[in-house]
Amino acid sequence: MSSKPMPLAKQRTVRLQTLPLSAHKQQQIYELLHAFRLAKDQFLVELAPAKTWGFLDSKRGFRDAMKKAGAYPAGVNVHLVDQAAFDAVDTWVRHIESVLATGDVKAKIWRRYRGDELQRRFAYTCLNRYGWIGEILRGQVPVVGSKELAGLGEKERTQVARYLHRVLRKALSKHENPRAHAERSMSLDDTLYTTFTTSAPPAARPARLGTHTCDPEHRRCRQGHMRQYVEIIGCEPGARIALPLAGVSHVSGNIGLVADEDADGVAIHVVYPVKALGEATGPDESIDWGVTEVCTDAHGIKHGHGLGRLLEEFTEKNNAAGKARGKLHATTRALRKVNPGSRKARRIARNNLGHKKQARWRARAQSGVRTLSGQAVKEVVYGAGNRTRGRGRVPQLAYQRPRRLAAEDLSHLRGKAKSKKLSRICSTWMRSENQGRMVVHASIGGVDAKTANAAYTSQTCPEPTCGYVSRDNRQGDAFHCRNPYWDCNWQGDADHVAAMNLLARLADREIGVYTHHTEVKTILDERFRRRRESRVGARAVPQGTAGNGVQGACVEDGATAHGRTPSKPRGPRLVVGGGDATDSQSPEHAACSGETQRLESEKKRRA
Repeated sequence: MSSKPMPLAKQRTVRLQTLPLSAHKQQQIYELLHAFRLAKDQFLVELAPAKTWGFLDSKRGFRDAMKKAGAYPAGVNVHLVDQAAFDAVDTWVRHIESVLATGDVKAKIWRRYRGDELQRRFAYTCLNRYGWIGEILRGQVPVVGSKELAGLGEKERTQVARYLHRVLRKALSKHENPRAHAERSMSLDDTLYTTFTTSAPPAARPARLGTHTCDPEHRRCRQGHMRQYVEIIGCEPGARIALPLAGVSHVSGNIGLVADEDADGVAIHVVYPVKALGEATGPDESIDWGVTEVCTDAHGIKHGHGLGRLLEEFTEKNNAAGKARGKLHATTRALRKVNPGSRKARRIARNNLGHKKQARWRARAQSGVRTLSGQAVKEVVYGAGNRTRGRGRVPQLAYQRPRRLAAEDLSHLRGKAKSKKLSRICSTWMRSENQGRMVVHASIGGVDAKTANAAYTSQTCPEPTCGYVSRDNRQGDAFHCRNPYWDCNWQGDADHVAAMNLLARLADREIGVYTHHTEVKTILDERFRRRRESRVGARAVPQGTAGNGVQGACVEDGATAHGRTPSKPRGPRLVVGGGDATDSQSPEHAACSGETQRLESEKKRRA
């Protein structure tokens, strides 16, 4: 397979803010979060040995085992501890899945057993259950009873288990075991809370609820005369905490409680099902993620303009603030060195070294990035002019949504920037946000989103009869094919070229999503060599005797990918996606002559 499907988003999370809470309720909330954190951290330690990973396949089994072992703390609501045990299992599951993804475990298996389907299938099957992964880490061979693997002998199974043991231990050694440190959030199932609504008289109605007024006639608050509460369990048995919401919403299923130190209230995260629009029937599409803009599609259209400016402004402001805070810290240290009880040092620390203002403008910048990312993904998924889904203002037509959508994998781009400035910009680039938006809107639009191998996509000429691969083809954001064998001279935008090559790899049977980049380079070079040899009777001639006359280009007189054609004058090549035919970054005059000398020297050595 040349690509792998992205996970479908069946649900989405909505954040509901509460009204400002009293000091007593805030104290109850933090006592609850503290007890939850202690219980969860204890269970995370219990799940650290690989012999207990069989419980990761059964939450209730782990809960019953912990009760039987007497691991439940006394004096704490037992239902709260149950939820901490379930949450600890979920945390370990996410940790293992993260290790498998960042360690390229599935890709290594695919490359190792590419020629043996049974061994590859057995290795993948062993990763389907966390109990089997634990057995492999303990040096055992999982007993996988599958009819498809009946032809695999015990010796081959042992060899696969030993290989997985080495790969998994190496991947896990790079990550620390999960622990619960922050007392900020917890999850609650539908048995740990209740909701109710009361009517608020006009005299007792607050002037504002959340971010808008609570006037019954106001168009944004039609339920202004009502108040909704979410009543959650307390830390002690039988205790309840009623949290007033800033509005009226449908609250059901599992919810999350998130506390914010800079706010007087808390947030309730509610999960809602995603309603799909039906299967898409439009042509296939692909996108290449960027930094100056969110993405570029295969037609050369850029989506999410202004991302680079927003990230650069945020980075510069963050750097300037960091330098200023560093100077203030140095000043306070100098003052305290002279006088440990310096009032000026205390005043500077109180008024100038806080984090509330910094957190606010950082949240605004991240919100702007989320907005741009959402707009760009909607334009790609739902089609041009077909972005708005709400209230049926724009018809959702199936042929305007792509049937398949290819995108590059963003999980392995950390630390790949070539400069410090670009690295700082990319560090604030919300890759997970882009990936999450893509998954959600692809599920809504009925689009089959896939991840394709992005190796050398921005360095490969997209012309089907060329395909020349070289790092010299790309200079910054500009692409210019430097084919030294014949006159290709394809010019355009580098992101556009990458998107075109990603789209072509949807149907590529040789380059899979797990193919190593060195193997991808070998495949692309071999394809170009075959194209070059298929140009029967072609001869390399100096620039100027044929072609469009780009300085330094080498051409083959009258040759095509299918042989020679009658010579005839050719006009200038159409410039695609920007650029100029007289680009200053043209190949040097020695490109053709150097290649010719290399070929002649090889002939002499063979003779």
